[in-house]
Amino acid sequence: MKDKSNKIFIMIILLVNIIFMFSLIISKKALFSEEENRYLEKFSVKKINEYITDHFPFRNKFIALKNKTQKKIGKTYINDIYLGKDEYLIPSFNDNYNKHYLINALNNFSNKYPITELMIVPDSTLINNDKLIRYNGADQEKEIKYLYQKVKTKNINLINYFLEENKNNQLYYKTDHHWTTKGAYKAYVFYCKEKNIPFYKEEDFNIKEVSNDFLGTSSSKVYGLANKESIYIYDTNNKFNVEYVLEKKITESLYNLDYLNKKDKYALFLDNNHALIKITNESINTDNNILIIKNSYANAFIPFIANHYKEIYVIDMRYYNNMVSDFVEENKIDNILILYNLNNLYSDLSLVKLK
Repeated sequence: MKDKSNKIFIMIILLVNIIFMFSLIISKKALFSEEENRYLEKFSVKKINEYITDHFPFRNKFIALKNKTQKKIGKTYINDIYLGKDEYLIPSFNDNYNKHYLINALNNFSNKYPITELMIVPDSTLINNDKLIRYNGADQEKEIKYLYQKVKTKNINLINYFLEENKNNQLYYKTDHHWTTKGAYKAYVFYCKEKNIPFYKEEDFNIKEVSNDFLGTSSSKVYGLANKESIYIYDTNNKFNVEYVLEKKITESLYNLDYLNKKDKYALFLDNNHALIKITNESINTDNNILIIKNSYANAFIPFIANHYKEIYVIDMRYYNNMVSDFVEENKIDNILILYNLNNLYSDLSLVKLK
């Protein structure tokens, strides 16, 4: 009787393996995982384990079940994401010990162009620290203060303002590492106050909810744990000419709503990231201009500040490989704003190329 039971058990195991292998072979292989926002492993004998892991049947359901189980048993940190209160998924933050290269690049550039201003955006880790159940990362406030002490740029420090504004406003997405449109608007107001520029009040905009099913980069790392949220845009009646220089593409909108049909919906702001963008405000009479050197955080900020300058030039150092100083001279730039969130500023160090 025992031998018969063992045979039945072995047959079941073999059958399960056969079904699994058959499903793996015949199933359509995706190249990209929208849920995890990454490319999946292609078939290779050397990476057969990674290939099977990326393509096994019902993979997403198993990942979601695993993450829900870990949360259920009390884990508050999964795949570099803190599981916070009120459904916040907050990316971790770590110090960068090579930041002296960054400081040197900023100082060399600002010595040449004293008009340079620096806005380091604090991340959700700092501003939503009350949502963190447990935190083992580096001190963002300490890092931002250290950078501002070391650099010679004109500094725009959002920390205290954001801590206060965040009490009554959601300044960061719960499922993404970016600030919300509201957060970008609040930063715009603070910038205008620092520059003595009359700013647009919220009632001056046509505010539209363009999506209510957004799941951002943080949710991709802990698939199955996030709830969908909304994205808003703030429109004015100003007319813009938006030129994506290297792509030789021109539009009249600061938004590409085609991204609403894709996973990365935040990319609707300024059509995602480009090496160089020139925005002309055709509704303004002044001839002043600004150069914004940025990462993707600025994409939601630029539609606000674009209402105050005739020409807005946007450079993303991750993709721009020419001398920025040559660009400043050739275009007779009046104002320079460097805008990065701290986490990405430390993780890619693209500003080291700034010359």
